[in-house]
Amino acid sequence: MPQRYFFNLVGPVRAIEDPTGVEADTPDQAEAEARAVIAEMRASGDLPELGPGWRLEIRDAAGRLVRSIPLD
Repeated sequence: MPQRYFFNLVGPVRAIEDPTGVEADTPDQAEAEARAVIAEMRASGDLPELGPGWRLEIRDAAGRLVRSIPLD
């Protein structure tokens, strides 16, 4: 059964939270989707270089951290 996952960009001094999230069947599927979106955004120039210390946090609907992906 699909669950909602949220992708938050977290840096050394601020965070950009995802208010919408996506539905995925598993944390692995959510991570694959997140990595694909990051690659697309980087390729199109919509995701600027964020600098050291930034990561993508994947959280479930309860706010629990599921994955943390460094973006360096």
